[in-house]
Amino acid sequence: MEKMVQWDVDVIYVLRGPRQVGKTTLLKLKIRDLLEAGTPPRAIFYWACDLVEKPSKLVDIVDSYLNFSRSSKTRRYIFLDEISSVKDWQKGIKALYDTGKLKNVTLMLTGSHSIDLERASESLAGRRGETGKLPDKVPDKLLLPTKFSEYAETRSKDIEQLINGHLPFADEWKRSIIAEISEGKMPDELNEVSLHLNELDRLFDDYLITGGVPRPINSYVTHGQISSDVYDSYVQLLLKDITNWGGKESLMRQIVRKVSDTQALPASLRTLMEDTEISSHNTVSTYLDYLADSFVLSEIYKLDLARNLPVLNGNRKLHFRDPFIFHALRAWSLQEDPFEGSLNYLRREENKGALVESVVADHLIRLLFGFFPSGKFDYTTSLFYSVSKKKRELDFAVRISDKYLPVEVKYQSQIRKEDGYGIIDFQKGGRSLHGIMLTRDSLAEQRSYIQIPVPLFLLFV
Repeated sequence: MEKMVQWDVDVIYVLRGPRQVGKTTLLKLKIRDLLEAGTPPRAIFYWACDLVEKPSKLVDIVDSYLNFSRSSKTRRYIFLDEISSVKDWQKGIKALYDTGKLKNVTLMLTGSHSIDLERASESLAGRRGETGKLPDKVPDKLLLPTKFSEYAETRSKDIEQLINGHLPFADEWKRSIIAEISEGKMPDELNEVSLHLNELDRLFDDYLITGGVPRPINSYVTHGQISSDVYDSYVQLLLKDITNWGGKESLMRQIVRKVSDTQALPASLRTLMEDTEISSHNTVSTYLDYLADSFVLSEIYKLDLARNLPVLNGNRKLHFRDPFIFHALRAWSLQEDPFEGSLNYLRREENKGALVESVVADHLIRLLFGFFPSGKFDYTTSLFYSVSKKKRELDFAVRISDKYLPVEVKYQSQIRKEDGYGIIDFQKGGRSLHGIMLTRDSLAEQRSYIQIPVPLFLLFV
């Protein structure tokens, strides 16, 4: 957290991320560090907001602490956990700020809904404190599930040594590798890292089961499986959030089942209504918004190349943002054993390919955020899929400046000539960089694109 947050300024931070990704643990570790550094206990306040019913109650709780700690002459640190459980929480924080009660206070708020970032920016405009003193000027932070590169580094000493010792895996350097590839060059580092491909493949297979969420990773590494209560606890927390926002569990179950079946395939709202009790496009859209705002789904729209904009009213491709979250919700929707269900799902090559494409989608979103870090970052204006005049689909068109990086996912050992037609068709439209085809194990240069094994590519994202 030290890399994300400056603690000696009056700033209202908002830390967002999915349920169970480690936000609460991060707060408690920071509290421990503050105490060990000599901060008086009276200067630290933590409150879990799950049972706070309204903004006025939130104000009363914080006000009581501030009165209690009034004699403290040191900076005070307030941690309000899962504040998005409180409807209209921004009104309470705004009232505290406007009455001058947050002077000499560093305030950290956490929550599990991305929509709150937008609402906070609107409701608390000009009331986030001394944001000008922050190196990045951005008080909104994200804590997402572990990326594959971080996962591999944690699980394998060889990969850890490779990343931390053998190669300069700084973010800027990683982006330079991607830039080289987009220019049609094969970086020497790819050949060098490919020597570890067997280890990376093994870890990637595990990642497709555990995702990047700490608790299932620990369960799988320790016991060789993930217990049902780990899946259940995530699902119940998510359902609690959704019902608090006005959603119905029965309708959510039907939506999750449909999205699971159509993962990584272009689908219309009408398609997602089929075989459900939902009779309105608006209802489908509302539930998709719930899932997107809770960091469950990403929505990739078709690119209108002439306008450089997404086609919002057409088909969209829905991707689960983390494998564990996908397995947990899919099993809940089908009412099957989640761990055995995940293994059975991945045994089918078609299913595995769809989940791999979703992992790639999430990592491309993170890559774009690295290029354009902002509290108002919107990947839907930079990441698309494309369909050519010949009706051939390109999985991803990644907008970088005024050009597009075409990316095709073919998670299979045998690569055919026609597998690259989606990239070639897109390149004929102009404004295209050299393409990337992500494969199971092929590392090779082609005229229009470079073939790279998926786990090898993800190590650089």
